[in-house]
Amino acid sequence: MLANKWMISGAITLIVLLIPFCTLWNLVSRYDHSEPSAEHHRIAIVLGAALWDQQPSPALKERLNLALRLYKEKRVDYLLLSGGLGVGGITEAEGMKRYLVARGVHADHLILEDRSNNTKENLKYAAELLKQSKGEKIALITHDYHMYRALNYARQAGVRATPAPVHSQVLFTPYHKARECLALIKQKLLRM
Repeated sequence: MLANKWMISGAITLIVLLIPFCTLWNLVSRYDHSEPSAEHHRIAIVLGAALWDQQPSPALKERLNLALRLYKEKRVDYLLLSGGLGVGGITEAEGMKRYLVARGVHADHLILEDRSNNTKENLKYAAELLKQSKGEKIALITHDYHMYRALNYARQAGVRATPAPVHSQVLFTPYHKARECLALIKQKLLRM
């Protein structure tokens, strides 16, 4: 009898915990396999990921390759590269710039935001660089699982962003989606 009560209590607790988590999972899955808007944007913000030995990590290369594609298709004119100093001596923004310039992007079409350490700061500092672009729609390039939270921070920073999501071929997506769910909880709890 006592075992049945524990089993029922455990099942109820599991359901109570799973419902909010499933809701969050649904939010971070909102942009799964979505394509960037076909409309033209003057500027696209590319959120940093990580550098490996001063080179973009495989995940960051995915974001940069989408930015490169949109640039070469003339769907964006300028790329704002957002990422501060990590491990290795150069900023993520500088590492992204080197990658894109080596692939034909004109350096004068790149804007570097090199102070940020997290997604919130990426959008906050990018917004400061975009003050003269107030009211203009900006494309936001990041992974699809990260887009929901990034768009929230863009709104907080006053940036009207259109999602340009990347679906990863190199990351274990369930892990990153679970991490995003926890980041959303942190964002709500701390009002970050």
